[in-house]
Amino acid sequence: MTQDTKIKYAAVGCGGMGRRHLRGFGALHHSSMANMQLVAAVDTNLEAAQFYASEAHDLYGIEVRAFASVAEMKAAMPDVQAVDVTTDTGSHHRAVLACLEQDLHVLCEKPLAITTGACDILLAEASRRHRVLSVAENFRRDPINRLIRALIDDGAIGEPRLMIETTIGGADRIVITPWRHMKHTGAITLDEGVHHADMLRYYLGEVATVYGETRLHEKVRHNTRSSGPGGFYARYVNSFPDTIEPTGEDAIYAHLRFERGTVAHWVNDHAGHGRGQSGRFVYGSKGSIDSPGDRNGKPVTLHLTGHDPISGAEILEHAPSYRLEPLAAELFGGERVWTYEFEFNATDAKIMALELFELGECIRTGATPEVSGEEGRRDVALTYAAFESGRLGRAVTLDELLQASHGPAYEYQAEIDRQIGLL
Repeated sequence: MTQDTKIKYAAVGCGGMGRRHLRGFGALHHSSMANMQLVAAVDTNLEAAQFYASEAHDLYGIEVRAFASVAEMKAAMPDVQAVDVTTDTGSHHRAVLACLEQDLHVLCEKPLAITTGACDILLAEASRRHRVLSVAENFRRDPINRLIRALIDDGAIGEPRLMIETTIGGADRIVITPWRHMKHTGAITLDEGVHHADMLRYYLGEVATVYGETRLHEKVRHNTRSSGPGGFYARYVNSFPDTIEPTGEDAIYAHLRFERGTVAHWVNDHAGHGRGQSGRFVYGSKGSIDSPGDRNGKPVTLHLTGHDPISGAEILEHAPSYRLEPLAAELFGGERVWTYEFEFNATDAKIMALELFELGECIRTGATPEVSGEEGRRDVALTYAAFESGRLGRAVTLDELLQASHGPAYEYQAEIDRQIGLL
């Protein structure tokens, strides 16, 4: 694809996550299937946009113009067709809506919006304007998770009976940034928890009911000057306060029942002290799968009743349908890779390249993104299930949650909507 035929896009949000997405552009840019061209950077903090633009030039030799608003950018560069939104979670609905109102196609970092109701606003506007709305949900695009999905679909463990999804750690530290601990800007249980909501649905399909509770354990959190994932937040940590008083819950404890009958136990606890834990296991009628985690390239382990554990290349015999799409195969070294060895930042960039590439193809062909706005909305609804269940003191259905403010399971989110002016 020539430079003239690539889809021109702007980065909207130029902080730590935005700079990670810039590396995703780099991975796509250097591939044989580059279909997107970064031409602009937008941030309400113009200095951040200018820094992003200079970094893009230093890394990839491209000219990127900096702007303080989407409207200003679109007026100056009317041939821009798309945006990659990586602002903080609490402003996703405003940023994405501003882009859609400029008739721009959108890739939005997860979660799609801060509440299910806010998601509804974005879906309606994207539909009205016939724009692509895609969510950058990266865990499922890891080749290892593609392999696990194929193992499940191909019957390697029989009928799935139980999934255990566990994240415990964090203690009283500020996790990445202060805003990730505030209810009205997207607490860590939403911002990080939505990854796991998506993985639960990606592996096992739609959820029917959820019973759960949430907690705000740590009333004060401390700045440890951590540089965050990939070191991209080191530039900002000294501007954070030494301590904060969170308003958003830091733990989810939930029991899920899927439409297929499978049950799941989900713990997403970012206030865990002592021994941290992260695990993902699926048990079926014939065996079980141990996931090695996300974006580390370690092999999956398959346990079949009466057999030794399988974690080498022979695991592919149990997943005949497993094939990576062409760009993923190019970036990760083959269409049936079962392990890989890359630094975290390289893996992170490769997966983000897949998200950007898909956006371009959907714009070009009219296809629907894998994680569409509707999928992103369902992930947000599931993430909030334990919140709403805890308020009501009963199990909630996904159908109830998807009704947003028109349904019976929206008490917690309604408080956020009122605070940010949506209700």
